[in-house]
Amino acid sequence: MDGFTQEPLSERDRAMDAAEIARLALLDPLDYDRERIAAAERLGCRASTLDEQVKAARPMPDSATGRGVDLPEIEPWPERVTPAVLLDDLTATIRRHVILQESTAVCVALWIAHTWVYSAFQHTPRLSVTSPTKRCGKSILLDILRALSCRPLKADSISPSGVFRTVEALAPLTLLIDEADTFVADNEELRGILNSGFEASGQVIRVVEVKDEWQPIRFATFAPVAMAGIGSLPGTLEDRALPVVLQRKAAHETVTRLRSPGARETLHDLARKLARWAQDRRSHLPTDPEMPAALGDREADVSVPLVAIADDAGGEWRSRARKALCDVFGIRAREEGTAETGSLLLADLRGIFAETSSKEMFSADLCERLNKMEERPWPEWKAGKPMTPPQLARALRPFGVRPGTIRQGQGTAKGYYKVAFEEAWNRYLTTTAGENAISDRHTATVSAKTDTYANSKPSHMASSVTGAIEQKQRCDGVTVREGGSTEEGGVTGWSEPL
Repeated sequence: MDGFTQEPLSERDRAMDAAEIARLALLDPLDYDRERIAAAERLGCRASTLDEQVKAARPMPDSATGRGVDLPEIEPWPERVTPAVLLDDLTATIRRHVILQESTAVCVALWIAHTWVYSAFQHTPRLSVTSPTKRCGKSILLDILRALSCRPLKADSISPSGVFRTVEALAPLTLLIDEADTFVADNEELRGILNSGFEASGQVIRVVEVKDEWQPIRFATFAPVAMAGIGSLPGTLEDRALPVVLQRKAAHETVTRLRSPGARETLHDLARKLARWAQDRRSHLPTDPEMPAALGDREADVSVPLVAIADDAGGEWRSRARKALCDVFGIRAREEGTAETGSLLLADLRGIFAETSSKEMFSADLCERLNKMEERPWPEWKAGKPMTPPQLARALRPFGVRPGTIRQGQGTAKGYYKVAFEEAWNRYLTTTAGENAISDRHTATVSAKTDTYANSKPSHMASSVTGAIEQKQRCDGVTVREGGSTEEGGVTGWSEPL
């Protein structure tokens, strides 16, 4: 109504309003939701205005305690450092405190270095630190990572929101997750967020209340992550990780404890040198280095930052890093021994089909039988872990054998028909007297035909095998012999870069 002026509230009315708001603020959220509309009408205001007043009046919970996160800031080394010497020192220091193979220590050293420059790359590999049992050195290796990585933050447990909010607020940082086997596998949302952080574009979107409005907000997830636990990581995380499998120290092996005099000081000096190296070399690192052809696509994504750092260091580090990565991913034994290992695999599969009298078998069943052969490489095919159906398919691909869909009873799954192996068996295996001996613990002599590739008649299978062998790159990714030379059907040994 024109000319209408509302009377101002008296002090008594204001006090009554304040008392009502205080009462509502003490209600359980569900009880408040039931009362808010009626209460807003009584107070003569909108429900959204009442929500704001009640939210401001609610007491802070007693549990809102804890300590803020304070990431370490490292003062760079005062002088320039030589990258190759720094990587040598990192590798030697890691092996001084943890029982690791040389190749594994090389990869860990490169991973640590990458945490200082990860923003220069499209991917940041996860570091999977696992062991078959307790007391294998996981905690010690995590301590070393915490001393040497860029702005490390260790967590023995973390929620999905804890990951993306921490990365968004504190990046750059390196997240170190211990006891991952106790909570990561059962938390699908957490696994998804950790997977997302593998790529530079990784982000999650959450709807957040901002100034009384609910708005979609982006949170970055891109950051280096190392996870330690007993057993193995979930498959999707393992697929994005550099695998480090620790073993318990043998009686004859010795390590230097981190509490030994000078140990911590050495780590601190190395961290300072890493900070100086990153400051000087970040902009010079190659972003698309030549990768070993033996690596799969995902393995190459994992390896790019590490190979780039090694290439920038130059010298023997170019080949040293590539060989180490092939070792860690279990590729040198798997890929470089094509003739010997491939023929052995074909022979064992022929034995399995003979033993079971099967005409077709699921891939999972074949792998289960292969992985029970303790004297064969299959139980420790990749990073000490058994062969999986995808790895079986990859190992058979050069021989022209590919999986198909198998139906048994009411179920269907990927598998292999016996007939698909016949040509490969005829070409690559020597049939001995009493072929049944192959099915009897696979003791028959197996040899690769040395003239298979040169003298075989053209066929779709022979063409694919010949092409795969002739185009085979050295695992160091640097040099290739003309024509893919082989010796007795196998790939020749390592060649040094020019």
